[in-house]
Amino acid sequence: MKCLLLADNRATLIATLEPILKHWGYRVVAAGSVQELATFLKESSPAMLIAGEKLLVEAGLQESLGKELPIVALRQNETGAPRVAIAETLDVPVDLFALFSTIQRLVEQHPRQNLRLRVQLPGMYKTGDLNDYILADVLSLSTQGLFFKSPLRVKQGDQIAVVFPLLGHCQEIEIPSRVLYVVEPQLSNNYMQGFGVGFDPLDQQSEICLRAYIEEQLLNQVAVHQDGVTDPSALQTVAEKRSQTTGPDA
Repeated sequence: MKCLLLADNRATLIATLEPILKHWGYRVVAAGSVQELATFLKESSPAMLIAGEKLLVEAGLQESLGKELPIVALRQNETGAPRVAIAETLDVPVDLFALFSTIQRLVEQHPRQNLRLRVQLPGMYKTGDLNDYILADVLSLSTQGLFFKSPLRVKQGDQIAVVFPLLGHCQEIEIPSRVLYVVEPQLSNNYMQGFGVGFDPLDQQSEICLRAYIEEQLLNQVAVHQDGVTDPSALQTVAEKRSQTTGPDA
């Protein structure tokens, strides 16, 4: 399990990001001061340092550290530029999709392209040679595709129409898609049978709604396994980003 060193003097931000990073499968060491940051850098071997700009400046880290360890800075107002080399700077409140993508790109040998969730959703799909939709369970979901559990045989490359609800949002999404891979039942996968699909490009409204749903479900899943409540003020939600772009009355 790879270790991420999370350092920031903003306790709310640490308390919010730490359980999310753990939910993504990382071991997290959290530091709230320059002294703790220095100690953990000496005593641990993190795969990445995610730190507030203020601590990075106050710690006076050697410039060469950024060449040895990928460092992601969390933006803070009225803070000078850190001396250490920064691989990426993220705004606060934090965009979860940007955070996930950055970690995957800088840490993982085989990075995932999209933030993907395990879900249990009713869904439907229709291939070109069928007139009626086939009911199937959606077991994983991202903004780029999903996995259907289904006994109906399809082939890689098949064009299909996909329909699934965003439960709790009173909305249904229909997306033209393509079969990316097929899973055949066997002992090693508990006789799972199904297929993964990639979505055709989404219209803007569907993408906003899907991202908001995935974001909400992720935070719900994290909260189930954590004591206390994640503070949403430390995260930049899809709704907030939309209001910044279109204005509050859009």
